[in-house]
Amino acid sequence: MCAADRRVTAATVADHVVPHKGDAVKFWHGELQSLCKHCHDSRKQRIERGGIDPGCDASGVPLDPTHHWRA
Repeated sequence: MCAADRRVTAATVADHVVPHKGDAVKFWHGELQSLCKHCHDSRKQRIERGGIDPGCDASGVPLDPTHHWRA
């Protein structure tokens, strides 16, 4: 997520790409991605809860690739 925003940040969290929601098989064998703690604890959680990526980049373009302004 940081790289997409053109920021260099150390990744400190192994995040499940697809939330495991308590499923042991998904927890241990699911696909992981590296995220910084800030993106994992804020942006990724909002995406999982609401289904959209909130916010804009430095030029004001919405971060969510499905946003109607990006069409």
